[in-house]
Amino acid sequence: MATINHIGLTVSNLDTSIAFYRDGVGMSELLRNDNVGGEWFDTLTDNRGARINIAHLTLDGLTVQLVEYTAAGGDTLALHHSHVGNPHLCLNTVDFDEQRRRIEACVTRYISPVLELGQSGKRSFYCADPDGVLVEFIEASPN
Repeated sequence: MATINHIGLTVSNLDTSIAFYRDGVGMSELLRNDNVGGEWFDTLTDNRGARINIAHLTLDGLTVQLVEYTAAGGDTLALHHSHVGNPHLCLNTVDFDEQRRRIEACVTRYISPVLELGQSGKRSFYCADPDGVLVEFIEASPN
Protein backbone atom coordinates (compact mmCIF):
# COMPACT_ATOMS: atom_id res chain seq x y z
CA MET A 1 0.00 0.00 0.00
CA ALA A 2 1.31 3.44 -0.91
CA THR A 3 1.37 6.40 1.47
CA ILE A 4 1.98 10.07 0.72
CA ASN A 5 5.61 11.14 0.95
CA HIS A 6 5.24 14.72 -0.29
CA ILE A 7 3.40 16.98 -2.70
CA GLY A 8 5.64 18.77 -5.18
CA LEU A 9 5.01 22.20 -6.68
CA THR A 10 7.21 23.80 -9.32
CA VAL A 11 7.70 27.48 -8.53
CA SER A 12 9.20 30.47 -10.32
CA ASN A 13 11.08 31.86 -7.31
CA LEU A 14 12.00 29.56 -4.44
CA ASP A 15 12.66 32.29 -1.85
CA THR A 16 9.31 34.00 -2.55
CA SER A 17 7.43 30.71 -2.30
CA ILE A 18 9.22 29.68 0.89
CA ALA A 19 8.22 33.00 2.46
CA PHE A 20 4.56 32.48 1.48
CA TYR A 21 4.31 28.91 2.76
CA ARG A 22 6.32 29.68 5.92
CA ASP A 23 4.98 33.11 6.91
CA GLY A 24 1.47 32.99 5.41
CA VAL A 25 0.51 29.34 5.62
CA GLY A 26 2.53 28.58 8.77
CA MET A 27 4.69 25.72 7.51
CA SER A 28 8.16 24.93 8.86
CA GLU A 29 11.15 24.60 6.55
CA LEU A 30 12.74 21.15 6.83
CA LEU A 31 15.54 21.38 4.30
CA ARG A 32 16.84 23.23 1.28
CA ASN A 33 19.16 21.92 -1.44
CA ASP A 34 20.44 24.09 -4.26
CA ASN A 35 21.89 23.09 -7.64
CA VAL A 36 20.43 19.57 -7.63
CA GLY A 37 20.63 17.56 -10.83
CA GLY A 38 22.63 15.07 -12.82
CA GLU A 39 22.10 11.95 -14.87
CA TRP A 40 19.81 10.38 -12.27
CA PHE A 41 17.49 13.43 -12.28
CA ASP A 42 17.58 13.68 -16.09
CA THR A 43 16.47 10.05 -16.31
CA LEU A 44 13.87 10.28 -13.56
CA THR A 45 12.18 13.36 -15.04
CA ASP A 46 12.99 12.80 -18.75
CA ASN A 47 14.44 16.32 -18.81
CA ARG A 48 18.07 16.47 -19.97
CA GLY A 49 20.26 19.15 -18.39
CA ALA A 50 17.82 20.09 -15.64
CA ARG A 51 19.11 21.77 -12.49
CA ILE A 52 16.85 22.63 -9.58
CA ASN A 53 16.79 24.27 -6.18
CA ILE A 54 14.41 22.58 -3.74
CA ALA A 55 12.93 23.16 -0.31
CA HIS A 56 10.78 20.89 1.82
CA LEU A 57 8.27 22.48 4.18
CA THR A 58 5.98 20.69 6.60
CA LEU A 59 2.75 21.26 8.48
CA ASP A 60 1.01 18.67 10.64
CA GLY A 61 2.47 15.69 8.78
CA LEU A 62 2.08 17.14 5.27
CA THR A 63 5.30 17.83 3.37
CA VAL A 64 5.34 20.18 0.40
CA GLN A 65 8.39 20.15 -1.88
CA LEU A 66 8.97 23.42 -3.72
CA VAL A 67 11.04 23.04 -6.91
CA GLU A 68 12.66 25.94 -8.78
CA TYR A 69 14.28 25.10 -12.12
CA THR A 70 17.51 26.96 -12.78
CA ALA A 71 18.19 25.07 -16.04
CA ALA A 72 15.89 23.24 -18.49
CA GLY A 73 12.70 24.64 -16.94
CA GLY A 74 9.41 24.64 -18.81
CA ASP A 75 6.46 26.89 -19.49
CA THR A 76 4.23 28.45 -16.87
CA LEU A 77 0.83 26.73 -16.88
CA ALA A 78 -2.44 28.63 -16.92
CA LEU A 79 -3.81 27.84 -13.46
CA HIS A 80 -7.49 28.17 -12.59
CA HIS A 81 -9.77 26.08 -10.39
CA SER A 82 -11.84 25.05 -13.43
CA HIS A 83 -8.86 23.74 -15.48
CA VAL A 84 -8.40 19.98 -15.64
CA GLY A 85 -5.30 18.96 -13.67
CA ASN A 86 -5.18 22.18 -11.66
CA PRO A 87 -3.97 21.50 -8.10
CA HIS A 88 -5.11 23.07 -4.89
CA LEU A 89 -4.12 22.45 -1.29
CA CYS A 90 -6.76 22.44 1.43
CA LEU A 91 -5.70 23.01 5.03
CA ASN A 92 -7.65 22.94 8.28
CA THR A 93 -7.03 25.82 10.64
CA VAL A 94 -8.27 26.18 14.22
CA ASP A 95 -7.35 29.88 14.56
CA PHE A 96 -9.18 30.90 11.39
CA ASP A 97 -9.11 34.68 11.92
CA GLU A 98 -5.37 34.71 12.65
CA GLN A 99 -4.74 32.51 9.62
CA ARG A 100 -6.68 34.97 7.47
CA ARG A 101 -4.61 37.89 8.84
CA ARG A 102 -1.33 36.12 8.04
CA ILE A 103 -2.49 35.37 4.50
CA GLU A 104 -3.73 38.93 3.93
CA ALA A 105 -0.28 40.20 4.97
CA CYS A 106 1.55 38.21 2.30
CA VAL A 107 -0.80 37.42 -0.60
CA THR A 108 -0.30 39.61 -3.65
CA ARG A 109 -2.42 37.70 -6.18
CA TYR A 110 -5.87 36.41 -5.21
CA ILE A 111 -7.75 36.03 -1.97
CA SER A 112 -11.44 35.16 -1.85
CA PRO A 113 -13.99 36.47 0.59
CA VAL A 114 -14.64 34.36 3.68
CA LEU A 115 -17.67 32.15 3.10
CA GLU A 116 -19.68 29.80 5.29
CA LEU A 117 -19.72 26.17 4.18
CA GLY A 118 -23.38 25.21 4.01
CA GLN A 119 -24.91 23.85 7.19
CA SER A 120 -21.57 23.07 8.84
CA GLY A 121 -21.18 26.60 10.24
CA LYS A 122 -17.48 26.44 9.31
CA ARG A 123 -15.81 29.16 7.26
CA SER A 124 -13.48 28.89 4.31
CA PHE A 125 -11.46 31.02 1.92
CA TYR A 126 -9.09 30.53 -0.98
CA CYS A 127 -5.91 32.36 -1.85
CA ALA A 128 -3.29 31.96 -4.53
CA ASP A 129 0.37 31.31 -3.79
CA PRO A 130 2.96 33.48 -5.61
CA ASP A 131 2.62 31.34 -8.76
CA GLY A 132 -1.17 31.04 -8.71
CA VAL A 133 -1.58 27.62 -7.03
CA LEU A 134 -4.73 27.79 -4.94
CA VAL A 135 -4.59 27.18 -1.20
CA GLU A 136 -7.87 26.75 0.67
CA PHE A 137 -8.31 27.19 4.42
CA ILE A 138 -11.21 25.60 6.28
CA GLU A 139 -12.09 26.47 9.84
CA ALA A 140 -11.50 23.33 11.91
CA SER A 141 -13.38 22.46 15.05
CA PRO A 142 -11.22 23.03 18.15
CA ASN A 143 -10.49 19.77 19.98
